[in-house]
Amino acid sequence: MNLPLNITPETALASPVVELRQYTLKPGQRETLIALFDRQFVESQEASGMTVIGQFRDLDRPDMFVWLRGFDSMDARKDALTAFYGGPIWAAHRMQPMRQ
Repeated sequence: MNLPLNITPETALASPVVELRQYTLKPGQRETLIALFDRQFVESQEASGMTVIGQFRDLDRPDMFVWLRGFDSMDARKDALTAFYGGPIWAAHRMQPMRQ
């Protein structure tokens, strides 16, 4: 495996399973979602076994929110998603009303 100079084999696959999540939101709701995401979902997802790798504002589409989350394996993904989406934080703050 050819790795960049600043990457070691031990850190190359910190999250070997990565999800790209993209949301198209109702007009004007992106900052509301990002505030909720930062306040409620980052820590609770990480506590469930996920790694929130990054989040991005699409500068050309003001109603898009893009983020990445990682997992150690597909089994870890299943366990983490079950824990998070079956837990109290998601139940209290689901994002569905903000999506188109």
